Amino acid sequence: MGHRPFSDRREAGRQLAAALAFLKERSPVILGLPRGGVPVAYEIAMALEAPLDVLLVRKIGSPFSPEVGIGALVEGDPPRRVLNDEMMDRLRPPSLFLAQEVERQMRELQRRRGLYCGGRERIPLAGRTVVIVDDGIATGGSMLAALEAVRAAGPERLLLAVPVAPADTLEKLCSLADDAICLQVPANFRAVSQYYEDFAQTGDEEVTSLLDEAAKRILPNAGERLVSMSTVSKCMDHDATVVGPHDNVARAASIMRDWKVGVLPVCDGRRLIGTVSDSDIRLGTARENRAEEEIRVAELMSEDVVWCFEDETLSAVMHRFGDSQQERIPVLDREKNLVGMLNLDRGTNDPRVADEGGRNEPVRRWMSPHINNSF
Repeated sequence: MGHRPFSDRREAGRQLAAALAFLKERSPVILGLPRGGVPVAYEIAMALEAPLDVLLVRKIGSPFSPEVGIGALVEGDPPRRVLNDEMMDRLRPPSLFLAQEVERQMRELQRRRGLYCGGRERIPLAGRTVVIVDDGIATGGSMLAALEAVRAAGPERLLLAVPVAPADTLEKLCSLADDAICLQVPANFRAVSQYYEDFAQTGDEEVTSLLDEAAKRILPNAGERLVSMSTVSKCMDHDATVVGPHDNVARAASIMRDWKVGVLPVCDGRRLIGTVSDSDIRLGTARENRAEEEIRVAELMSEDVVWCFEDETLSAVMHRFGDSQQERIPVLDREKNLVGMLNLDRGTNDPRVADEGGRNEPVRRWMSPHINNSF
């Protein structure tokens, strides 16, 4: 059966977005492979209201011809080198050449990241659902390197999504992903361009424009570089005071009044085990018909806690909790210890506050690395 060509990359992206609609509630990160994968990824990110980023992959050329790839370098912290064992055995490139070629491609990765994203940091991928997108796959070399590199970053779930690919290549790549979405798998695959009516080259300006537009649309009124660049840990708040499960709720209520907050994290040592709010205390004391001094925090606390990691970007966190009614989000390190609290500004969607003169100033204290244990 014949395959109807996509009118262009944007239409292919909209079709993929419909197939990926089941991911919307998981707040996935969408990664487009530049350049052609970015217009496709943009449509997916807009439909899923998900953050969009690029994943830069550079071919490592052979000492005999730069067009012959012996591997790839994928950006990351640090960048990940993925070598083709078959080509390495066949060509046996000198170690000095390999080191110099990797260094050259690393500089190019940095240049392109700056060109496409300005000062925006990469979106952390650990613990997230990640979708890697391209406008099509032929041999699959770049996608293979991308999947291996992102897998090493520790995502909770990794998917690849492309409009068209040959069956044999797709089967090979599926072993590296948790799931794959491909709209067309032609029996007699030709070049990717044959499956588009308009396959004009995507320019650097278009890539930059789409990434900027995605950042602004996903974070209304918060497209400033402060949010795009900053991780949670860089934006400090006052000390985060916690209570223990064996404290009485009178003490918790007193702390909330002193700090003018409506919720406190409950910790066993540094391990977050729940939260307790002023409404929990009011309702709980009325229900139990006991004095606050007689009721332990453990009896009223909620164990259903939402939280974020300290190395996540503010943009990713604000997107995930944008519709939440919770104004203070516990912040954990990668060992799941509490390291602070993130205050979400509910006055506007813009992470800025007005000073006494009415001017907007960047919030300088969002999360505290200090913990005052109250038990």
